[in-house]
Amino acid sequence: MPRKRKFNLSRSSTRARTAKVDRSQESEEQTQTCQMLDSQRHATQRASETLEQSQGRRALDAERHASQRASDTFTQTETRRALDAERHAFQRASETFTQTQARQTLDAERHASQRAAETVEQTQTRRVLDAERHGQLIAAETDEDSQRRRLLNAERQAERNVILEKCNRCCRERETDGLSAFYHHKPKVPKAKGRHYKVFAAYNNCKI
Repeated sequence: MPRKRKFNLSRSSTRARTAKVDRSQESEEQTQTCQMLDSQRHATQRASETLEQSQGRRALDAERHASQRASDTFTQTETRRALDAERHAFQRASETFTQTQARQTLDAERHASQRAAETVEQTQTRRVLDAERHGQLIAAETDEDSQRRRLLNAERQAERNVILEKCNRCCRERETDGLSAFYHHKPKVPKAKGRHYKVFAAYNNCKI
């Protein structure tokens, strides 16, 4: 059985410091090239992962990010958020329509899962932070950004109104059919009684 290789912490720390110095001396083009190569390497690794490996990696990443953010100063936090916003904007700008839809679906599912597991205090804290973040974003908007946001909000509200109107119309139609069946059914005939209960059961199950 081969001997287990010992881990040299000092050697690893030295390599990390050397890599950090090398990164600080890189030009912008070299940094972008390294980031692109790292991104491709990570994508290749993740594509070959099993489900258990993906879950384990995500759990470790979440713990590492939480630890890093807990030790951030206020300036570091603002810098990180600005860099994240730029990176996300660049990624979204290069997305195809299908990729955008897939990302929005995954984000919606992830947010719904997170909110379902929240406590009341966490929900209140999230809403306060969201309100502050939205206020900061709106305050920093240009005129074009404001117009674009208002247009998107109007389109989203119009879509919601259409869906709500369809639900209301569906419920009204079921109510009309249910009342019609109620006034015209014959109690002596068992089949009519069954139809009556089915109609009102469908009406009661209608949700807006």
